[in-house]
Amino acid sequence: MIIQDVGQQHLTRIQPTTEGIRTWRTYLKEYQFNKKYPDDAYVWLTCILALEAVGVGNFGVGCILINNQGDILAQGHNKIFHPYFRSDRHAEMVVMDDFEDAHPEPSGLGAYSLYTSLEPCPMCLVRLSTSGINKILFAAPDVSGGMVHRMNNLPPFWFELAQGKIFSQAQCSPDLVHAATQILLLNLNELTTEVKVRQRKVSVSI
Repeated sequence: MIIQDVGQQHLTRIQPTTEGIRTWRTYLKEYQFNKKYPDDAYVWLTCILALEAVGVGNFGVGCILINNQGDILAQGHNKIFHPYFRSDRHAEMVVMDDFEDAHPEPSGLGAYSLYTSLEPCPMCLVRLSTSGINKILFAAPDVSGGMVHRMNNLPPFWFELAQGKIFSQAQCSPDLVHAATQILLLNLNELTTEVKVRQRKVSVSI
């Protein structure tokens, strides 16, 4: 199935429960790929998955894994809060869990690429460094939580493991970078507060 069809299927499942979701659903539905940017279509799909995450009450981050022919091998979005709380279910973790469960002994991972709508955090960067995937590309930088721009701060073992792999911003339209950022912001403050409140409740109950 071509990537446009995959994206449009996801868009039909997104319920426009807020004005922000409605606005970005319409934008992504009408978006025309920019041929100047080789990663445009893949980043577009990660933005759709990010919006799908927001629609069900998770952080707005989406992710896909493709092979060297551009076929989608796994796709997913952040699932920290829904269907139930799982602190590890970042978008990249969801995709890698699904792929590795389905392919216990994969081959050719060095030719695969992972796209995410947001710069990977420390946890996800370490996981991806271990995975064997050679190219990890993100749409929007994460100044406060991203780890790619802080690679030199990794402990020596993890820094060495990440060497030779490509961790970089995707070659996509600036419009999609903006979309990825704005979709993340739709419920970021609300869910960040919820994480902190939950942490305090759990700490008190111990």
